[in-house]
Amino acid sequence: MVQLIDKKVFDNITPKELIDATYEASNNFQVRALFEAKDEILECGKYTENQFYDLLDSMIDAETERKIILNKMKTFQEALFIEDIVDKFQSIPPENVIRDIIYLREQGFIDEQEEVKTKTITKKVKGEEKEVEIKEYFYRYIVSNGKLDIEERHFKPVSIIDEAGVCCRCGYCSAICPVNAIEVTADTLEIDKDVCMKCGLCFSICPRSFSIGKAYEYIKKLDNELNYSEKMGAYLSSYAGTTTKGEIKKVRQDGGIVTSLLEYMLENDIIDAIIAVQHSDKLWKPEPVIVDKVEDLYKTAGTKYANSPSLNILDKAMDYERVAFVGVPCMLKALEKGDLFPAGKIFFKNIKYKIGLFCMESFSYNDIISLVENEFDEDINNLTKMNIDKGKFIINLKNDEEKKVPLKEVQKYARDTCHYCDDLTSIYADISVGSIGAPGGNSAVIVRSKIGEEIYQKAVKAGIIESKNLTDVKPGKFLVEKIGGIKKNKCKPIQLSEE
Repeated sequence: MVQLIDKKVFDNITPKELIDATYEASNNFQVRALFEAKDEILECGKYTENQFYDLLDSMIDAETERKIILNKMKTFQEALFIEDIVDKFQSIPPENVIRDIIYLREQGFIDEQEEVKTKTITKKVKGEEKEVEIKEYFYRYIVSNGKLDIEERHFKPVSIIDEAGVCCRCGYCSAICPVNAIEVTADTLEIDKDVCMKCGLCFSICPRSFSIGKAYEYIKKLDNELNYSEKMGAYLSSYAGTTTKGEIKKVRQDGGIVTSLLEYMLENDIIDAIIAVQHSDKLWKPEPVIVDKVEDLYKTAGTKYANSPSLNILDKAMDYERVAFVGVPCMLKALEKGDLFPAGKIFFKNIKYKIGLFCMESFSYNDIISLVENEFDEDINNLTKMNIDKGKFIINLKNDEEKKVPLKEVQKYARDTCHYCDDLTSIYADISVGSIGAPGGNSAVIVRSKIGEEIYQKAVKAGIIESKNLTDVKPGKFLVEKIGGIKKNKCKPIQLSEE
C-alpha cells in the first residue's frame, strides 16, 4: 500500500521547494472544486467537517508530492525508465513515486514512451518444444513534449464511462460522490447534472477510467517476497482448500473458503463487519449487504452470477472500524485506485481485508432469467444453485435434478462491459478465491498479502479449513494461468471520448 499521508516524505525537501509545490497543488482542479463546494458538501451530510478536511488534506499532500516530482523531472534531459526515476527521489517512498508518475501521465504532464523488443524462447506447444517469438514492452517517462508549462487535464464525471458502454456498475462512484449526484444500480448509472460539481473524484477511482496496471506491476515487483505472474498477478502462495464445517458445506459454492474465513474473522473479533451480497426479495437477484453477525453470514454464501453494485454501500459501513470486503475484480480494482489516488481515503481506511472472487464475466438479472428459460426451459425460481465447471454452465433444481449446457452457449448472455476486464483472479485482493484449478469440493486460494497469509493460516490452524498446495493438486495452478491468459488476451481496449 502506498503511503497516503506521511509528513516524513517532505523531510529532505527544501522549504522553498515545498512551498512552491504546495502552492501549485492548491491550484489543482480537484482540490479547488472540493474547497469551493465545501458548504454544499457538508450540507449534503455524507462527509462530516473533519472527514471533509481529512480528504482535502490527503489530496493536497498527494498533489504536493506530485508537483515536487514533476518539477524535478522538468530538469531531466531524456526519458527515463521508472526504476531510474525512483532512484532520483530517495526521500519519497518508491511506491509513491510510481503512483505519482502514472497519475501525472493521466493529468497530461508526463509522456510515456513505449519500446518493443522481440526475443526467441523455447516453449512447449501441444507437447512439443518449439521456438517462439515473444514481445517485451519497456516504458520511459519524460515531461510532456519537453514543455515546462503544461495545462492540467481535468477529469470528467463518470458519465463519460457510461456513455462509452464500459461502466461495470461497481458502485464506488456513487458511494464516494461528495454531493450524492451519482446513483448506480446493477444495470444503470445516473448523474444529476444540476448537483454534480465536476470534481472528477469519480473518474479518479473508476476501474474503467485510466489503467493502473503498470503502477501495480512496478509496485509489486519492489517486494522480493512476492511471486509475479502476468496471468494471475502478484502473490505469496497458492492453495486448494475446503471447509471442514458441516453447516458451511450445506451452502457453499465450491470449497466454502470465503464463508469459513469470514466466520473465523467475525467469531475471533478480527473484523466488525463484512460487505458482501445476498439474494434480494427476488431469488437470484443479488443485493449488497453489511453483515455484522455470524447468523446472517450464511445468507451470503454461494455464487450469484448477476451483477450487484457492492461498493454502493461503502459509505454506509463507515461506522465500523474493521471491515472485510468481498467482491469481484472490477470492485477490487476500484478500491485499489481509491488507495493509490486518495479520493477514497475516508471510505477505504476501514477496509482491512479484501477477498476477491475469480470472475470471467457476469450477467444482468434479466439476462440470467433469459438464460435459464431459453437454454434450460426452466423457471429461475426452481433453481437451488448455479455453477460453472469443466466448460459447462450447470444448474441444480429443487427436485435434485442437474442440468448443464456448454459454456459457449451462455456467453452471449454475459454483460458486454465484462469484456473490457482483463483480470480473472482479483489481483488487487488480499486473498483471491475461485473454483478454477481446484479439485471438486475445493476452492483455489491465491494469497497476495501478508495479512491475507496470516488469516488463512490461522483458519487452517484452527481446523476449519483443510488446505493443500495448489501445485500439488490437479488441475492446479496451470489451469488458473491458462484461463487467466485467455481472459487477458480477449480483453477489449477501452476508448473514451476526448470531447
